[in-house]
Amino acid sequence: MSFKLKLPFAIQWKIPKNRFNEFQTPTDECLKSDTYDFPNIPGLYYRLTIFPNDDHCPGECWIFLYLTLPNDKMKIESYFIVTIESANFSFKENYVFNDIKSGRGKKCCKTEELFDPEKKFFIDEEMTIKADGFLMVETNSVERKIWSCNNFSGLLGLSLWAQENSKDFTIFVDEKMINVHKCVLSATSPVFARMFESGMKESEENKVTIKDFSYRIVETAIKYCYHSNLVNDPTIENKMKVLQFFDKYNIQLFKVSFSIFFCLPIY
Repeated sequence: MSFKLKLPFAIQWKIPKNRFNEFQTPTDECLKSDTYDFPNIPGLYYRLTIFPNDDHCPGECWIFLYLTLPNDKMKIESYFIVTIESANFSFKENYVFNDIKSGRGKKCCKTEELFDPEKKFFIDEEMTIKADGFLMVETNSVERKIWSCNNFSGLLGLSLWAQENSKDFTIFVDEKMINVHKCVLSATSPVFARMFESGMKESEENKVTIKDFSYRIVETAIKYCYHSNLVNDPTIENKMKVLQFFDKYNIQLFKVSFSIFFCLPIY
């Protein structure tokens, strides 16, 4: 019996403005995001690519989602949205990938508009491109997965969450506070671990402000780092946003768990 797997993905790609300087004239060169994979589908990879001034479409900027498939017999249906929020740009796609290496994208703007401050493609000398959606993969052999989120040290995580007086770090989101333990964040996120070890301002002041996620999403993600029983099962949409948080802060343990959840077979 064949099944369809629903594979969610989310990318947040920050590009320094100076990387666009070499694209003042048309070229076949492009900028590429990191390449990501799916733990349960070997050989399937995805990334974003931007052509700021492609020689096939001179004077135009195009953005693509690129896929590499495991073999030339596989067909993957995709549903995704790509956004540059600061510039109020977005596009949605429902597209079937059937070549081993191929991309799907749309024109973003004229090349000259990229550098127009009024268009707001760059904020603080940086462009942020986001993409999220899911792929539908048909397979003949798949083990049915059950949602099971790994816990941080079992009951220890529950006990730590309840100990407000021992929390030594504060996350500010939407003018609200989430008090946490540095040891928990360090154990689950290499990004936070490096922050604490580097002597950065946030480490010295024992606080950080997060602006690109809502309070609900950050709180949900942090609670998962302690114990999944602390979380009311979020909606599919919020799970996608929590997955983006796990991706940004490299919380691998829970990224895998969320991928397993989304890969429940669809008959």
